[in-house]
Amino acid sequence: MLSLGGFCPSKDIRNNVTNLRLLENCTVIEGHLKILLMFKTRAEDFQGLSFPRLVMITDYLLMFRVYGLESLSDLFPNLTVIRGNNLFFNYALVIFEMLQLKEVGLHSLMNITRGAVRMEKNPDLCYLSTLDWSKILDSVEDNYIVANKNERECGDICPGTIAGKITCFQTTINGHFGERCWNQDHCQRSE
Repeated sequence: MLSLGGFCPSKDIRNNVTNLRLLENCTVIEGHLKILLMFKTRAEDFQGLSFPRLVMITDYLLMFRVYGLESLSDLFPNLTVIRGNNLFFNYALVIFEMLQLKEVGLHSLMNITRGAVRMEKNPDLCYLSTLDWSKILDSVEDNYIVANKNERECGDICPGTIAGKITCFQTTINGHFGERCWNQDHCQRSE
């Protein structure tokens, strides 16, 4: 169901990748977006699938057990704001048990207005130590980021690293000064 001007109600998309088509004309989801329980999907099912119109979710984004999905980069290239008006418990962004997810990749995300981030039990998930959540959230103390791929096994490289250039802005997190990026193609935006 689509309402005027690309405003869509909450979406609960599950089981089949073709159900993602419900997002095609959405620029704003007034409510939450849950994408979950897709057990038969493979990486190739997500190739070429993109929803560039989506720029805002007013409540929360929840990803749970979507098999084969390796990044949210192509799915939501322009998602800029998650408002967190209503939260999933205390969280505005939840990524849980996404077995093949290698990176979050929400390279346009600039602001989570209210709520925290929870990323848990994603065994292949890297590019977590290269994100400075304090640039996106007012407070990072409630973030729960555990049981993902060991940072030392990731080999995360930001854009320009191979060429020996520093192209992304740098900040200090937990005493470690470094570049901030979503993946090897996209720096984290500072403004």
